[in-house]
Amino acid sequence: MEISLELIRKQIFEMDQSLIKSFTPKVDFDKEKYSNYKAMADIEVPICGEPKTITVGFPKRFPNVLPSFYDFENHFGPIPHKLSDGFLCFTRSDSLIIDTRHPSSVVLNCLEKVINLIESGITGENQKDYMDEFEIYWLRKSILDIYAHINTSNENVRELNLWSKKTPNGEDFFIVASEKKDNIEDIIKRIFHIDISDAIKYRCFYLPIKEGAFLIPPIDEKWSFSELKTNIMSNLTGENLKAFNRLVNKPVKSTSLEYIIAGLPTPKGNVALFGFAMNGNKILLKSHKKNKQTQKQLHPFIFNPKDTSVYNAKIHRWHPNHLIGRAGGTTYLKDKHILIVGVGSIGSEIALRFAKAGVGKISLVDYDQLEFGNIHRHVLGSDQIYFSIDELALENKLKVWGMKEEINRKYPFTSVEAYPKNILTFSEEFNMNKSNVDLIIVSIGSPNTEMELNRILHGLTEPPPTLYTWVEPLGIGGHTLVTLNGDRKGCYQCLFQPDEINPIFNRAAFAQPFQEFSKSITGCGSAFVPYSFLDSERSAILTVEAGIKILLGKLQGNPLLSWKGDCALFEEYGYKTTFRYSFEPEKLDDTKYLYQDLKCPVCSLEGRD
Repeated sequence: MEISLELIRKQIFEMDQSLIKSFTPKVDFDKEKYSNYKAMADIEVPICGEPKTITVGFPKRFPNVLPSFYDFENHFGPIPHKLSDGFLCFTRSDSLIIDTRHPSSVVLNCLEKVINLIESGITGENQKDYMDEFEIYWLRKSILDIYAHINTSNENVRELNLWSKKTPNGEDFFIVASEKKDNIEDIIKRIFHIDISDAIKYRCFYLPIKEGAFLIPPIDEKWSFSELKTNIMSNLTGENLKAFNRLVNKPVKSTSLEYIIAGLPTPKGNVALFGFAMNGNKILLKSHKKNKQTQKQLHPFIFNPKDTSVYNAKIHRWHPNHLIGRAGGTTYLKDKHILIVGVGSIGSEIALRFAKAGVGKISLVDYDQLEFGNIHRHVLGSDQIYFSIDELALENKLKVWGMKEEINRKYPFTSVEAYPKNILTFSEEFNMNKSNVDLIIVSIGSPNTEMELNRILHGLTEPPPTLYTWVEPLGIGGHTLVTLNGDRKGCYQCLFQPDEINPIFNRAAFAQPFQEFSKSITGCGSAFVPYSFLDSERSAILTVEAGIKILLGKLQGNPLLSWKGDCALFEEYGYKTTFRYSFEPEKLDDTKYLYQDLKCPVCSLEGRD
């Protein structure tokens, strides 16, 4: 809706408010420079008890978009959250709900935040905010981009790998840095589509500034070389200063530039990264042996040059610790090893989600091939069905190989091992004790094989926690059974308690036993159980959530976890549900341990004897 300045001014002065003393439309603002605004106005407001003028800009979509505020006359000097053009960054636009029915109230609500920001800056109350906003200020003075793989939890000075390569257009440079101990050239190629084998390699140091240091970022002008050196070197710990002096005096191949990336601890517990390049410095040295002169490159932070150019660089992070942290994950999972048995529709979702969560190593066991009939409820698509042996022959790709490629493509910091084998054969060859595997997920949907694997795992001296997961037909529900989670009581065999009349069946089921659910399109060889990709994903989410809780020590014991779906289609086909399906979610949770068989031949004390 179109809102006029006159209407806003009128509404403001009709309200019971004491913030705005005057409201004057700004007719002479630079409409090319501030093209995002349909109008601007100068308003007089009390700041620390004194009347001051600030400018408010009304975006073209106001009041659906918040107004902006400026200190064009620089009344308040440098304060946190104020940029060099006077812009006052008072809030994130998504942190304030806008009532578009009252545009004048929108202005006043924002203005209260702006005044609080200014007064906190004048009194020094929010000085530490400079540290939290350091990267924002730094990038405004940056002309380079460095894509850095840096573990900021390592607080030691160290040398990094840094490569620079011209982009295909020949006009720009692609600069990437990484920890020296991490051999990630292949990952760089996979992520950035850049081959660094022929790139120029430069010397680069990571300098972690000590905890508690306070640095005001460059606001109007970038730091001079002298300011840069003083601000960093005077804020290194004694040990890191010694380490830098040792590293910097090692022989180095002469290059035109030297790079530094600095890490600044912020009050909120993060680390701000800022980088820069400097001209390298070469001097002539005499050799004592042959009285010859040799050229040596000295680092500008050691040798004080008369004139050194500095090129600020914005740091783009891609270390997994940072990426996982941004996604709400935990780096605790990077040292975990998960074995996933069965990578069909559910197992493939589970594998990809654990990789997304930051699990460091995933082993996949499955001997099945991917086919066209799989792709609409599987992680893998039609491009992963075949691989070419030669120009004519095609072979179906094994699911484990396709999943390894998919995970490596999306989450290259997760190590993936693929085992195209039957799990019972695999169990005879692989150490499945907790010393080697942190968690096992079984998603093969074959009760007889799963019962045998259950016996094998309970026979280990140190079995890891193991989860079994499966779905039921036609969206009626799915289940995840936790076993061996700090307690042997409660296992997969417990679900199949015998009685004197009926054959055994899965007592977790929502569908009554001994009904035929398999469908076929072209005969017995094409038989399948009907359920959708949504059912697979829902069961995968339930399993991964339980698995992460177990790995973090937040889930105890061996519960049976179930989700219920809609039974309308199920009953439309004439199928019948069990009494357990009638349970509400609260009752399913209350009864999650009642499946346990006190006389189970596998997990009970009686059975173990």
